[in-house]
Amino acid sequence: MSNNEEHICFNEYDSQKSTYGSFFTRSREMRGDENNGGTAAQPPLAGLQPLKRYNAATNSAYAADGRPSMRSSSLLARSDHRWPATAADAIAVLLSVAVAWCLLRVNVTPSLMAVPGGSVASMFMLYVAGLAAGHAVDAAGGLPPLLGMMLAGIALQNFGLYTVTAPWCVHLVAIMREAALSVILIKGGLEMNAAQLRRLSGAVTRLALLPCVAEAAAAAVAAHYILPNFSWEWGLMLGFVLSAVSPAVLVPNLLRLKHMGYGEKNGVNTLVIAASSLDDIVSISAFGVLSGIVFSTGDLTSKIVQGPEDVCIGTALGLVWGFLLIFVPPAPWANVSYTTRKGSLQNNDQNREKQAEKSVTAKRAFLLGSGGFLAVTGSQWYGYPGAGPLACIISSFVAGTGWKWREEKQNCNRSTIVLSHDDVQDGAHNKSNPVEAVFECIWFGLQPILFASIGTEVKFELLKGGDIVIAGLLVLVCGLIVRLIVTSCAVWGAGLNFKEVIFINIAWLPKATVQAALAPVALEMARMMGTDEDMESASRLLTISVISILVTAPIGAFGIQWFGPRLLSHSDR
Repeated sequence: MSNNEEHICFNEYDSQKSTYGSFFTRSREMRGDENNGGTAAQPPLAGLQPLKRYNAATNSAYAADGRPSMRSSSLLARSDHRWPATAADAIAVLLSVAVAWCLLRVNVTPSLMAVPGGSVASMFMLYVAGLAAGHAVDAAGGLPPLLGMMLAGIALQNFGLYTVTAPWCVHLVAIMREAALSVILIKGGLEMNAAQLRRLSGAVTRLALLPCVAEAAAAAVAAHYILPNFSWEWGLMLGFVLSAVSPAVLVPNLLRLKHMGYGEKNGVNTLVIAASSLDDIVSISAFGVLSGIVFSTGDLTSKIVQGPEDVCIGTALGLVWGFLLIFVPPAPWANVSYTTRKGSLQNNDQNREKQAEKSVTAKRAFLLGSGGFLAVTGSQWYGYPGAGPLACIISSFVAGTGWKWREEKQNCNRSTIVLSHDDVQDGAHNKSNPVEAVFECIWFGLQPILFASIGTEVKFELLKGGDIVIAGLLVLVCGLIVRLIVTSCAVWGAGLNFKEVIFINIAWLPKATVQAALAPVALEMARMMGTDEDMESASRLLTISVISILVTAPIGAFGIQWFGPRLLSHSDR
């Protein structure tokens, strides 16, 4: 093949696979023989993935042998330009949506696919509209995609296009929201740094407890005196609903900063992610105790001790499940053949090792995800709603830390080291866990239904009359002011600088998931077991919760995204 043809075609570099007997031998061969005063040719690295290059430009219209070059094919050349490629990508998305709609139309009962009024059609439009709005908001102004997703849900709900009435569809939406919450908690646990968490354990406890309780108390006092006929019990219920931060808003934005290298120097990301899960447990547990007091159901003593029980159960479940997943399934190198360990690595053994790694990654991701989802939903079924999220994040943290520790020990102890492309670039101990990539893909698919469904909780008829809106904003602001002051005091002495303390206060603002979950529960309980006054109080609680979502979720998410690179230190500096 001529040089011109090689330039036109796809060139693929596939290095010869080799192994090294030890770290010393491998390093000496990579550096060259220094005793001879020269630099030996670096041998190909074992496990290096094929490097593909795509060249579409040539200097002549025809190759040396007279065959037409890429440039001579005008249709192919023009289709690879920016705008035709962008249009082709958009057409692919539209075709995917159209095909999915047609599949549902053909295979689902017509009443469920009616527009408007069909439950399945409403769910489909909610997902597509949320995904499109999130992408549009991100592309247009660099704003967090969740803002567009929430706005899409608000629009569909208030224009009468979201009418999910079939019981199994309502249950399915709830399950998908719980699954999305489980995935983001697992992602947060996998990303936490064990060394930094050990160093910041005292600050995590203070940050989880003190701001939450202080905001709840401040909001309760403000609600009692601002809202007419609002009892102390309902004020505290409202306070603890408002005091919960949203992991669904907080965690993905912090992980984005972590991947960019911000906030890792002093462990800010680990501190806030770990404290957010405990913060939600305190809020959910306190809400359960107060709802038991308000509606006088069950034994009051059991309601009071439910909070500590949730913490103990969630911690125990998370530790046991996470420790089990360190050893089950077995590590990828346990399935590598004997000849591979002896150093004579053949092509079949290389393929077998890659297959083993993919198989172990799939098994780990399935067990970790299904176990976390079971913990979140099962704990609610058994009456311990605060235990599930804690078990979810602890199990992923323990398992992820154990996987990294085992891999580091294996790389240090084994006599034969198989070098991969990632190892060369970053080092084995810094190589990203492939399980994290799996949950990243799952999160991309689930986040539209989570945030768009939160938007569907916002109904304009609940906001009629400016008095409740102004009163709700005053209650929210009073609670946030106290929270900011107590948050600054809680992280004092944790080795953080002034800019990092400001960032933590910004990151501690967003509210969404817990508010959207608990506020409808309070209203439903008031309808079933409460008086007319309870109904009025529950309606106000739901309205103020909606206001808190609309105000704090976009501000907090945008604040984390915008102020993070400006307030946090970069790990390379």
